[in-house]
Amino acid sequence: MSGFKALNIESDDESDIEIDDTKELQIEEALKLYQNALKLHSEGPASFELAAKAYEELFKSDIFQYPESQTELRRVELYGPSAETEDLWQDWVGDLAVLPAPGLETGPSTLPQILHLSHKNYAHFKLEYLTARLDGVNVSLNQILADATAALEHFVNALDKDDSDLDLWRRTAGVGSLLDSRRLARFCLEAVLDGDDDGLNSALSLPGLDEGLAGEQLRDLVRQLEDRLSLLQMPLSVGKRRVLSSMLKRRLNTYQAITDREITLRSVLDSDALAPAGRAVLQVPKTWAEVGEILLRQLMAEQHGTSVKTPGLAVSFDLDTASPRRPSLAIEPARLVDSNEESVHSASDLPSSIQEVFPGLDQGLPTVQPRIACADVTMEALVLGAKDDDVPMRTRRSSSINMPTRKRSGDVAGLNDGPEEGRTKSKRTRTRDSTMNEDSRQAIIDANTRWELEQKLAELQAADDWMFETVGNLFERIGVVGFEAGKNVRQELQSSSTEALQTVNGSEALKEGLQLAKADIHALLNNYSDQLGSVLTSGGENCDATPGLDSAGSTQASPHANGSKMLTRPSLPQDEGLLEFLGETNDQWLMAQEVAWRWICRLLRADLTLDHSRYREYVWPEKLKTMIVRTLVNFDEDFRHLAREEVDQWKESPERIRSDVGPPELFQTIYELHLDIYWLIKQPNSGVDADTVAVQRDRLQHWSEFAREVLRLRSQLGGTDDLSDELNLRFLWATTFQVGADPDVSQDYVIECMHDLRAIFVAANEPSIQLQNNAIMPELSTAALEKEISRLTTKDFFDKVTNQDVQDPVAIIENLEPLLESLAEPQSSPEEDARNDMPGVSTELTRFLENSSVSVRIMLWQRLRNAYLEIEYKPMVVSCHFKMIRLLLKDLKTSSSSDVQQSDRQVTVLKTLRLIHEMAKKTCAIVQTSKDAIECVDEHGLKAAIGSLGEISQLLQAFNIFEDSIRIGQSQPPSQPNGSTAASYQTVTSLVHDMQVHIWVILYSLLKDAVFQFHELFPAPAEDKFEFLKVVHRNLGLRGICGSSNRVFVRLVKDEFFQMTHVDGYDSEQAQVLYDLYGLNCFLNPNYELMEHGCIRDAFIDRSVALQAADLLMLQASKLPMRELIKHPIKDTIDKVHAAAPRKKPTDAIMRNREVQRAFLRSPINPLDLYNCLKGEGNELNVLPIPKADALLASKDWYFLMGHIALAKFRSVKRTGATPTEEVDIAIAFFMQDLEYSPDNWETWFRLAQAYDTKIEESVVWSAEKMNSSMPDIGSLQRAAIHCYTMATALAYRSADPTPETAEKMTELFCEFATRLYASSREPFSMLPFALEENEKFFSIPGKAMTKGKAFKPIDKYTVWKLAKVFFQKALAGKPDSWMLHFALGKCLWKMHTSSTTLAGSHNVKPAAQQVLASFIRAIELIPDKKDSREKREPVLEPHYKLLSTVHKMVMRESIKLEEAMEALQNTPYARNATFPQDLDEWVPYVLSVLKNLRNADKSNWHHRMIARAAQIIYDDSRADADGASARLGAMGAKHELTQQMFTKTMVLQVWRPESERAGRHFVYTSRYTRFFVRILEQLKDRSNLEMLARRIRRRHNDFFEHLVVWQDLCYTYLRLMRESAALPEGLETSTFSTIAHDEFLLRKEPLEKWMQAQETGTSPALDVLREVQELKKINQGLMKTGPIDDLIGDSYAYLFNTIGKQLWEEEKQRIEREEEANRPPPPPPAPQPPPVISPQRNPMMDLTSLMNFDGSQEPSAAANITPAAGAGTPQASTPQPAAGEATASETTAPARRKIGVGRREIRTCAEACLQKAQPAPSTQSTSRPLPRVQVLIDNSKEDWRGFMSVDSSAPGSVYSADDESELSSLEEREEDEEGGEEVVEGEGEEQGRESPASKVEPLRPVFPGLLDAAASTEASEGFETAEEEHVIDAHGDVEMVMDEEKREGNGSAEAIGGESDV
Repeated sequence: MSGFKALNIESDDESDIEIDDTKELQIEEALKLYQNALKLHSEGPASFELAAKAYEELFKSDIFQYPESQTELRRVELYGPSAETEDLWQDWVGDLAVLPAPGLETGPSTLPQILHLSHKNYAHFKLEYLTARLDGVNVSLNQILADATAALEHFVNALDKDDSDLDLWRRTAGVGSLLDSRRLARFCLEAVLDGDDDGLNSALSLPGLDEGLAGEQLRDLVRQLEDRLSLLQMPLSVGKRRVLSSMLKRRLNTYQAITDREITLRSVLDSDALAPAGRAVLQVPKTWAEVGEILLRQLMAEQHGTSVKTPGLAVSFDLDTASPRRPSLAIEPARLVDSNEESVHSASDLPSSIQEVFPGLDQGLPTVQPRIACADVTMEALVLGAKDDDVPMRTRRSSSINMPTRKRSGDVAGLNDGPEEGRTKSKRTRTRDSTMNEDSRQAIIDANTRWELEQKLAELQAADDWMFETVGNLFERIGVVGFEAGKNVRQELQSSSTEALQTVNGSEALKEGLQLAKADIHALLNNYSDQLGSVLTSGGENCDATPGLDSAGSTQASPHANGSKMLTRPSLPQDEGLLEFLGETNDQWLMAQEVAWRWICRLLRADLTLDHSRYREYVWPEKLKTMIVRTLVNFDEDFRHLAREEVDQWKESPERIRSDVGPPELFQTIYELHLDIYWLIKQPNSGVDADTVAVQRDRLQHWSEFAREVLRLRSQLGGTDDLSDELNLRFLWATTFQVGADPDVSQDYVIECMHDLRAIFVAANEPSIQLQNNAIMPELSTAALEKEISRLTTKDFFDKVTNQDVQDPVAIIENLEPLLESLAEPQSSPEEDARNDMPGVSTELTRFLENSSVSVRIMLWQRLRNAYLEIEYKPMVVSCHFKMIRLLLKDLKTSSSSDVQQSDRQVTVLKTLRLIHEMAKKTCAIVQTSKDAIECVDEHGLKAAIGSLGEISQLLQAFNIFEDSIRIGQSQPPSQPNGSTAASYQTVTSLVHDMQVHIWVILYSLLKDAVFQFHELFPAPAEDKFEFLKVVHRNLGLRGICGSSNRVFVRLVKDEFFQMTHVDGYDSEQAQVLYDLYGLNCFLNPNYELMEHGCIRDAFIDRSVALQAADLLMLQASKLPMRELIKHPIKDTIDKVHAAAPRKKPTDAIMRNREVQRAFLRSPINPLDLYNCLKGEGNELNVLPIPKADALLASKDWYFLMGHIALAKFRSVKRTGATPTEEVDIAIAFFMQDLEYSPDNWETWFRLAQAYDTKIEESVVWSAEKMNSSMPDIGSLQRAAIHCYTMATALAYRSADPTPETAEKMTELFCEFATRLYASSREPFSMLPFALEENEKFFSIPGKAMTKGKAFKPIDKYTVWKLAKVFFQKALAGKPDSWMLHFALGKCLWKMHTSSTTLAGSHNVKPAAQQVLASFIRAIELIPDKKDSREKREPVLEPHYKLLSTVHKMVMRESIKLEEAMEALQNTPYARNATFPQDLDEWVPYVLSVLKNLRNADKSNWHHRMIARAAQIIYDDSRADADGASARLGAMGAKHELTQQMFTKTMVLQVWRPESERAGRHFVYTSRYTRFFVRILEQLKDRSNLEMLARRIRRRHNDFFEHLVVWQDLCYTYLRLMRESAALPEGLETSTFSTIAHDEFLLRKEPLEKWMQAQETGTSPALDVLREVQELKKINQGLMKTGPIDDLIGDSYAYLFNTIGKQLWEEEKQRIEREEEANRPPPPPPAPQPPPVISPQRNPMMDLTSLMNFDGSQEPSAAANITPAAGAGTPQASTPQPAAGEATASETTAPARRKIGVGRREIRTCAEACLQKAQPAPSTQSTSRPLPRVQVLIDNSKEDWRGFMSVDSSAPGSVYSADDESELSSLEEREEDEEGGEEVVEGEGEEQGRESPASKVEPLRPVFPGLLDAAASTEASEGFETAEEEHVIDAHGDVEMVMDEEKREGNGSAEAIGGESDV
């Protein structure tokens, strides 16, 4: 609590030292500003403006003005050098190193840390803010430099505070680069790599990303600075082996965007300054394709007028802004070794040795022997110009030499350290000495890593072996051999020699192709490229390799549909010779057209370095070919002009014609490219308009003439007129196909031309020319010509077959199916060849198809398949797919040969897999949706299909093996240059996974068909199919493949498994399937059974799936105990399935059964049902049978499981307070739903009974509220529970299975049934559930009339105990070692033993005493020992106490002798130490001593029974004596026992509920203890404790059973004590006030009232009683009827009225007479008086109020005159004093009627005045005033005036406020009129309970019309206040008259006169 301290008072204990916490507060404020700025900074660009303001506010903080906050140089400048500075900052840095990394939640806590992070983050923010503005704001170079300078300043300040932040050094280096300060950048980069003595060597040996980037940046910077000496040193030279990709560098560079913008701005400035006039400077291209793109863009700009320069001017390329690049090295295997050293040597102009740098200086040898960088040449590679494409790298021997670092070393200089040279070794020396140990540790780590990888691979290999062997064994039964070969794929791929590949699985010839295909796939994945990946992912079912193929039979199709093998060419390096070309362009004055022509010539013309042009030698990238085609089309006119010039120049030099082959090949290539363009755009589906086609045809004609002319000149002048010349053959081929492309030329003419061309090729020895970059003529050979001729000759057939407009699928089937079937059938000999006999099959057509490529036959099979699709015959579609797959695999095997290049084989394998994937996907969809999908597959086709799919699985296994190495971390997936995984690889992986899933789905369908066809070979088909699905699912799931293709395989497994529930292992496998599909955890042991397969799960569960999953969950739940099930993860799964399970609307039968059950549970308990249940008879309900379809979940016992889970979950929680019972209600609802379907499940009745028992327990265990207010509801719950126990017992005897589990459950049933019966018979329930309340029926007795009575006699208490005993004994048969059962049985036997003969009946034999004691003794013997218990538990004392109390009662009842008692008590250890008495006189002390031992053992004071028993024994022992003193001593002893622990000093009852106590029994004990304690207090006359106890009990009404009875008992006792203490006889009120005149009472009550208010407590016993009883009335609050309380109030007031009041009235009369005599004024002169306003006189005898005025209340006229009593400090408004004149007038007019008697209400009102205390006046001078000041307010309401003139209203108000009351009397008091004959004062009957609104009150004439004027005239002399101060008019217009003294005292008398307003 804060207080105020006087400034002029100085305390002695104050310290003179004051802590200055100003700096801490400033640091705290700065920290808050820093965190706010950092928060805004982290929110991104949207909050950067606010962040900038926040940082500005931060740097205005006072902490940045501290001397220690300045940089070291600044401090020296300002304050001079200080010796403590270095130590100070070292301490701060030391503190900084201990702190964790700061964040938004845990910010910096020290000043140096705040300064460091503030400067660092603000500098970083400046640069980020600049980056964010680059795109939206036109940022200039000056702005970039300014922001970079500001950031550098803050970086420097941050480094001054902490120079160990490597990230800060690297960022500072980046800012230095932005500012073009290479010196600063180098210094910072060297600081990043400076690692103490290790230097750059350790940093670059195994660098991380940051250190690696710093090393790369430092290396580049050293090269730019041409610091060759530093470059030759060890760290930088070794670093050449590790080169980060450019993309990774850009990502790691924090300020790359600013750097790029700066470079752009500087290049613009430089280009504007350096570019010559009239020359367009173009962007530097990075590839050959970009050259064409830039030139085309320039052409478009010139044509559209958007060029910066004038059109038609020369162009150049901005080579100054280009990054230094090395020319790419082409892959030339023939010259790789020869030109390796030469090309590498020319690639770099940097020196390779020290001698080159320092020639003649000791042969370049340093002072220290250099160390060779690497001994293995293969470990060192120089990456020259590495690009994003997959260009292999060349290696060269590194000639770099390690040199000492630039750090000075005494060892290097040859200097010793003098005397201290042997003190310690340097860190470098220690590191060198420990190198061997580190190497050995690293070797161990590597060996462990390899072992772990091998174990993971072994696990995957074991899964493969299991799957392929299991499936292979299944298929071997039908004759398919070799399926298990898939398990050997890993060994095949690991084999390094061709011999191993051929001998792993045998030496069949056809397997060589399949083995090569697997090896090719593995090689492809190890050297992955996007180009090859696209072959697999794109193309669909297009079976042709080239993009020009439309259909094999179309006349407009490209003419190269052949199956010849093409040699693979390397890809064109994208930048080979590009810089040279750009340099030559810049050296000359060339326009864009000329540059484009030179670019075309460079790509299409052969030069001196190449034997052929790049068109022939390389495969062009798609983008490059697109740019060449666009360039040829857009620059056509310019190219023709330039070509004409070159031809003219060529003609002028015959020698050049003979030696230069460039122009002929150039023009021929252009001619071929234009032919390619023309063929592509003239196709009907090309989308090109006819005009464009016509223009392209003209271009083709022009270039054909150019080529003809050049070749003619070449043959005439060069002597190359041989037709076998390659260019001549190319020209003849192009011309022939140009003729074929002309639509006006007939087909016969084209065929004749092709025959002539074939003859020419044959004459030229059938050469084969590859033009891989031409889509129309990729291969020139006789085979290609023959296929083209065959295509043209079979045109009609293919037109008919391939024409998509043909609408008759039947005709297609009739034409194609015989042909294709004849080709598919194997032919062993010509005699067996039946194809010639087939009608409609042409021999020429057959021969053509036999010689055609596989793509043609696949196309025909596809057409046949489409025809079957049109007629919707799915089985033949599947058959077509199988035959196509077989055809593709056969072609793959025959075409794969070691003679063919690997790249060609890889393309073939990928295309084959792509086609198979499409077919497998469609086949899988058909197989899943059609039941007869395999109908058309015969036995041979079935075996062939299985074999084909097995071979495909082997190919796909190669993909799995590669993924396995990635999955276990052995290798990395193919990645892009920026480090991310190649996107195409992800697509390929997904496609392969889908394909595998489809293959296995089809294989399972084939297995089912095989089981059907060869059923004798599969004796256990369900188990075989289960094994197939299990092993495949495990294998695919282990690799995460089973979820591919929308989890089609997992769904198949789920549907199949639900039909195999009887198979062993079904539960765990189906649980895995449900987890994969829906995330349902149905495993019993998920820790080792559950496997994460990576499937995407459904968000919702289908209803059908929920029903199917319910069976599995029921099976799994039955294996777990319920106590484990509620904590098991399967419980959550059950809830999820229940939420998704379908529910039907209840049928009429279900509704009827529901009503029958409810009526049964509400019915009374028939004793016969209890007897019959022990025999298993009766107890049957008349219910209707429910069909299973109407209650699917109930038929599976699902509702019972849900209810049991809910009930067990609630009962398993240990509660410490009242909790909601929703879960119990849910359990009851589930059990009822289960019984609605079938009421024959005994366990359902048992659990339902437990649920009702649990609800009963929750209702009575925590509070007695429901026992006091809702006992009938609790009785209904008990009745329902007993009914359920009865049904469960009867059904269990009839239908329970004889298993140990059932026996255990029945034991639990008997125990709880017995407990329920016994508890219902005892308090607080007291046989309530067995009562027959209003259950009466009509009976017809023969010979008598119809009578009404109860159907049966209710069961008695003794019978209930007897039944409970039987059930306890049955429970003991199952659990004989349960001490609780023996204990409960003993209590039941004791009640039977002590029951009266009337209750027990004559036919029942009560248990003997020894039988009772034997149960308790056995319970004590079975109590677990504390040593055996693992938990620290309190001792079990209930059996010990019960044995002692029972023995004591038996001894007192003389049921046993002392010897028997001693023998019984020897069984409890708590009685062994006490001396056993020899006679009965010593028995009570002995029992008390044993009870004391028990209480001492109860350390936690849980057991209250020992305390109460001890008190009861002491109390009863004292009452046995006749002496009253002994009884009082006994009561005092009992009180002492109870107040030790049970009742506190403030009378708070502290009783806790022991664990073994029955529910509800606790509140019975509290009521019993309280009533016993009240009886003791009454005997001891202890009113004070009784009053405190009353306050406690009244408030805690929920802590006592029958709280009202306890309260009444306490109140009656308290009232008796108060009456006895004041000796107040009963009836004194009636005898006193029934005969007194009412006027006299009114006159006499005021002095008594003042006297009561003035007296303190203890003055008068009667007054004390009056006050206490009024307080009791307030505490009561109407809980108990107030008659006895009001009687004591009236009697005590009457006693005071008769004694003290009488004496006071005599004195008051004498005083009034004396004052009147002294103050009587002289008579005034006669003056005219206004007539008084008098109400009309009524007949008092006719007034109802007068007739009923038993209280003798005053008339309104009498109450209107208020005269203060003489000598009173405060005028009282309650005492009317009639004026003399008015009295005389009334006497003269009519005789005054005296009222006799006073009403009880008025007496109580007057008695309340005793609680008001007379308060002193506000000031000492208030009594000296002659007259009190009066406020006059006139009431205008007649009704209100009359209503407030009753005796109750005129009485003084009580000043007893809520502040003076106790905590129990804070509520508003409600008075009740208990006496019907109570008298009513006049006017009260009319006005009571009625209040009129102000708007309806009629104004009255003032009673005193001159009173206000008189008050105003005498205000100055009489001391009246003005109306403005004291006259208050309330809302009803009432005017109040209040005495000034009363208003100050606030005694409430104003309310008695005025009404509702408060002054």
